Amino acid sequence: MTGSSKGRRAAIGFRAHSGWACAILLAGSKHSPTVIDRRRIVLCDPQIEGSKQPFHAAEEMSLADARAYLARCTRATDRLATAGLKGLDGAAKAGGFEIVGAGQTAASGRPLPDLAGILASHSLIHAAEGEFYRDALARACAKDDLQIARIRERELPGWTASRLGWSDAQLKARLAAYGKELGPPWTADEKLATMAAWLALDA
Repeated sequence: MTGSSKGRRAAIGFRAHSGWACAILLAGSKHSPTVIDRRRIVLCDPQIEGSKQPFHAAEEMSLADARAYLARCTRATDRLATAGLKGLDGAAKAGGFEIVGAGQTAASGRPLPDLAGILASHSLIHAAEGEFYRDALARACAKDDLQIARIRERELPGWTASRLGWSDAQLKARLAAYGKELGPPWTADEKLATMAAWLALDA
């Protein structure tokens, strides 16, 4: 997984949640790619109490304890993200594809304050947890020299349709067709992750 343009191309799309991420592996040409893998990647260690929502768990801790706890959760989540990426790389290679890029959905992108500021605000705790899991996926990609783009979720359909030269209706129809071909689950998670992968494949 080098990010080069050699061989048959594939790209990954992620949509992260607290403790897990939806991953789509898309391969083929820009206008008619195929979903060759979809999976749920677990990103929290059940052996660490509260690790699914680590900033919530850290909220009542002293600042020093919170930093140590979050560092422990980060190490565990990084290991799981790396393992998840390795599994996707194996699926790509099994199909004769090379992963050349990745994309993931992003929130508004508002900068977060320091840890003390985050833990003082419930809304910022939620925002920080989203970034926590997105950052782990980005670090896993960086370890493999794989570029990953973050695209704001609300802008993703418009960007995808524009890059393909399609109308919104055409894009919705193609995404719906994937769902019929693959069967459930085919929720907003899979659709958004597919569009993120699509943009990475076309980059």
